[in-house]
Amino acid sequence: MFRINAPDRLSLDSSADTFSSQNNEFHTFRNELNTAVLDAKRIQLMRATIPNIRFPVPSYQLVFYYYALSSITQVPTAAELKAVRLYPPDYVAPSGFTAFTRMTNTVTPTELATLLTTASTAGGDDITYNTLWVSGGLTFSYSVATSKISITSLAAGGIHFAVAGWNDPLVLASQADSTKVKQNLVSGIVIQPFALGYTMNLRLGYSLSGVCAQPQRSSSSVSFKVAQITGVPVPQNGVVVADTVPCLVGTQCIYLYSTVVGNSGNASNNKKNLLAVIPADQPSFGVINYSAVLENHALKVPREFYAVDIEMRDDANQPFLLPDSANVNLELAIRYD
Repeated sequence: MFRINAPDRLSLDSSADTFSSQNNEFHTFRNELNTAVLDAKRIQLMRATIPNIRFPVPSYQLVFYYYALSSITQVPTAAELKAVRLYPPDYVAPSGFTAFTRMTNTVTPTELATLLTTASTAGGDDITYNTLWVSGGLTFSYSVATSKISITSLAAGGIHFAVAGWNDPLVLASQADSTKVKQNLVSGIVIQPFALGYTMNLRLGYSLSGVCAQPQRSSSSVSFKVAQITGVPVPQNGVVVADTVPCLVGTQCIYLYSTVVGNSGNASNNKKNLLAVIPADQPSFGVINYSAVLENHALKVPREFYAVDIEMRDDANQPFLLPDSANVNLELAIRYD
């Protein structure tokens, strides 16, 4: 039994997990304890070491949405919604299938813009698996002078280009529609990974929601769905500059949850069992080292427990996935007074 009336420490390692299934990636793990913890009153995370083996843009945020309209006065509908997408970095194509563009460890906006241009051009995708794709529809570029992404519309035939908003109901519906943007896997056809409201648009700096008035709305604008500063679509060879700078930060924080803290901690999304929030202050493929600087114990501790379960999530409340080759180490302080 642990010492009474004195702080004790628990060191937890994801590599010591024998409970969770080992299937290439993990975001949860359990450590069984040799000795039960009885009558603990307070628990606090004191230290964490987490490898940031994550790409700068999550796999659920690899689709850019836009509208191809017949005129600047056309109100966007689902029929005009189009998409440029990247396959996740771990994608393995079936034998002979080459019509795809895979996400890489892009470390600069220029590299990301180049990837998206490739995905938009002939051979960069396949309309069979991305029914919203238009071959040669767009080119993406990055300006060092403005630190912003720009998109040029190449569509001919009087087509006008408009950015779609991340919270546009038509975009949200498309994200969840398994017939729209799919992946051609060796094992079969599956929907592209997604998290509602999280699109490549946001990562590129196109931050308008598509449900509110544009900041500098023109009298020519006919719809909030045109998620551009003026709300006016652009014709062929027209350029739309992003609203703000691109974001290549995979996640700003890692949210750690554990059943041993009960309702002591709640996240802003109302998810309970929050143990700690770890700043992800290292770039991709760096190692995050966190140490608590203030005493802030969780007080709603079970009377007894025989194991500690840990769950890791990112800013979007999506699993913070790490490969099985990674090891997460946490140190808990336990008090009995």
